Amino acid sequence: MLLKIIISLVLGLVIGLEREQHGKAVGVRTVSLITLGATLFCLMSPNILGGDNARIVAQVVSGIGFLGAGIIFKNGDEIHGLTTATTIWTTAAVGCLVGVGMYPEAVIGTIAILIVNIVFKYFKNGNSN
Repeated sequence: MLLKIIISLVLGLVIGLEREQHGKAVGVRTVSLITLGATLFCLMSPNILGGDNARIVAQVVSGIGFLGAGIIFKNGDEIHGLTTATTIWTTAAVGCLVGVGMYPEAVIGTIAILIVNIVFKYFKNGNSN
């Protein structure tokens, strides 16, 4: 269990550092807590009245979706916070993967999140803004 918590925190830290480095509102602490929280929920689920992780993961998906919705706002024709909201949503998935012991998938997911946030931004309107 301790290993899962450490892995979760490290993967959240990596994603959060990228967000913080680019001046985004959601940074190291928030992303690390999201991965940790998702992992902890998955760790406790089998111990609660024989619960299964599928039900916990479903609740994490909707709960984080609700949290992400609060980050998105519209200003005229511009929408802000959409990438940040989807980053925390996918980060929760990384935490769930760690919680159920799918470490390679969690690492690959973390790498994919970094690729999308770092590399794909250059495809937005032909510039890096």
